[in-house]
Amino acid sequence: MRLIKFTFNKQLIHEFVEFGYDIYRNDSKWIPPMRAEIIDRLSPQYSFYSRDGNRQCHFMIYENGIPKGRVTAMVNSQLKDRDNVSVGTLGFFECREDYQVARNLINGALDWLKKQNIKRVWGPMDFDIWHSYRFMTKGFDLPPFYGEPYNKSYYPDFFERYGFSIKAEWDSVEITGKDILCQMMSKGAKRYQLLYDRGYRFETANMNNLDSEIEKLQQIMVKSFSDFIGFTPLSADDLIRLFKKAQYAIDPRMFLFVYNPGGDLCGFAVALLELADAIRSMKGETNLAARLRFLYNRRSVNKINFYIGGVTPEEIANRSGLGRAGFYYILNEIIKAGFETLLLTLRLKGNAAHALPGRLSPIPQKEYALYQAEL
Repeated sequence: MRLIKFTFNKQLIHEFVEFGYDIYRNDSKWIPPMRAEIIDRLSPQYSFYSRDGNRQCHFMIYENGIPKGRVTAMVNSQLKDRDNVSVGTLGFFECREDYQVARNLINGALDWLKKQNIKRVWGPMDFDIWHSYRFMTKGFDLPPFYGEPYNKSYYPDFFERYGFSIKAEWDSVEITGKDILCQMMSKGAKRYQLLYDRGYRFETANMNNLDSEIEKLQQIMVKSFSDFIGFTPLSADDLIRLFKKAQYAIDPRMFLFVYNPGGDLCGFAVALLELADAIRSMKGETNLAARLRFLYNRRSVNKINFYIGGVTPEEIANRSGLGRAGFYYILNEIIKAGFETLLLTLRLKGNAAHALPGRLSPIPQKEYALYQAEL
């Protein structure tokens, strides 16, 4: 085996990217990422590399000239744990089912991070929590939704064998049936009416000025997620770039902002059309044929992904129940739009959001984990 490391070598970046496609080539459930998007993120002009202190190093293993695995070691100068310890990350991890390959990859990446004076490492994580992170640990037999961590089932075992432990866990649940969705939102209906009568305003996004609405979303997300694991500031421009990818999944009826009686933005919720099949049909390409396949398959969307939501710390302190009211609002819009399948996705275990669907919610079908190692 031969381990090589590099940064912005175009030929090696090409092999690095193509290995991700090779390893899932015969997996019909896999949703190929856009090649152009991945290449852009690994190019020196990507915004991550322009920030002071940010750096990365890629590693690939070859056997008889054939790629067997890849990983990127990253230092995000803003990424710190809750005890203020700086954290390095392992991202873009892909590996054949050979633990020795994984071990050699991780050895190389951790040695590089040690030289950057990093003492704690999380993985998998590409750049930060605003990009892809976490391994799926349960639910491999089910089709993935768009934006979900998706990996080989042996990856978590490889990390644990190496000595990583679980830092945090998440889950996702799929709920089907109009009747059960109506029952789930019954408590929220009362809370919504109470807050509405008190002067809270529930307003949907103006799609004619999407950039401005995403800037507003960035402001409320920074406030709402400030104590979330791995939180790093995100500029409005960066969020606009990330959200523009999802513009075809946005239904303005399910893009909600909430204002308190004083007129301050205090909460938000976003549910998206679940476009896994449409994105998968593009096969990682963005040419005309791929876009036409996407538009054709988009017509058959039958699920909604409750993607993200939050309230400000001040609203939490007020114990207003705004989270439940927002949950009701989105579910009501989903039902009015004729959808009967809801995905509650990537919920941090222990988070209060788990209580919103109540006892009627099925057991989560999928689980995920972020791993940590001390150096």
